Amino acid sequence: MLRPLDTSELVRHGITSGHGHGVAMRKVVRDVDRLQRLAVFEAAARLGSFTGAGAELGMTQPAVTRQIRSLERALGVELFARSANRSELTDTGRRLRDHVSAGFDVIESGLAELAEHTGEFVLAAHPGIAQTWLVPHIDELKEVLGDLELRLWLFDRDAELSQAPFDAAIRVGDGRFPGLDSALLFPEVVVPIASPGLAEQYGLDEASTAADVYTAPFVHMDDGDRPWMSWSDWLDEFGIILRRQPGRVMFHNYPMVLQRALLGYGVALGWRQLIDEYVDRGALVVVGPEVRSSRGYYVTWPAGPPAPAVQGLIDWLTTDR
Repeated sequence: MLRPLDTSELVRHGITSGHGHGVAMRKVVRDVDRLQRLAVFEAAARLGSFTGAGAELGMTQPAVTRQIRSLERALGVELFARSANRSELTDTGRRLRDHVSAGFDVIESGLAELAEHTGEFVLAAHPGIAQTWLVPHIDELKEVLGDLELRLWLFDRDAELSQAPFDAAIRVGDGRFPGLDSALLFPEVVVPIASPGLAEQYGLDEASTAADVYTAPFVHMDDGDRPWMSWSDWLDEFGIILRRQPGRVMFHNYPMVLQRALLGYGVALGWRQLIDEYVDRGALVVVGPEVRSSRGYYVTWPAGPPAPAVQGLIDWLTTDR
């Protein structure tokens, strides 16, 4: 396993530069000793919490504390003023935070440019978002990305996003995504939808009540640990408790749910923006009241200034089409 760079080992072996003799080692490498400590400090300063920094970096809170103390000893300054159960940046700490953050922004921008030169742009999205919102506009999206090859990565649960790098991801949440910046695309607004035939069969239309909707069969998506609204959540807004029927089928993703609704097997939940085109074309009809949640759909990207291609994507996604 690779160990973090310990510059004291290089000094002991007389190695001060990779380009010949007599060239001085960078001061930051010599003084800080292990550059990972700057990353730990930046996370703790940005989040205002050693615990939060540990969660973001996959470290325990005591490990974060040790890294910060080692950095303070190496620099000979106090970066955090500590009191009972609380740590606040000192004036020196705030100055270092500003310098380190600016440096990381420059490095991330450079890395983003290098990534673009690989010719591939990875956009992660849930299958439902991809099928109903992205794929119908794929030609426009390709124009936005220019010569970059677009790879759509369809993920089922947010935890999967930690398994591989991506340039941008569209996901549901409250706008707070650790280690990522985000821009709101649209709020979560949910309505019940059905095929015209099923709506007629059960006497449902846009003016129907939640109690009316409850008389029809439902098409369910497995909610599990997913962040979006479920039938139970929707009915709860109207004081109705969803009673689970034996033999209920839970579908794994939203395209399956839409397919069942289009074929007339039941009423499904529909997310505005994602189902509007189906409704406009008459393939599906709204059969009840809408519910708004505190969540929304966001485009996210690795924290820091977005790369040009990511900024182009953000501009395209946030422009009414």
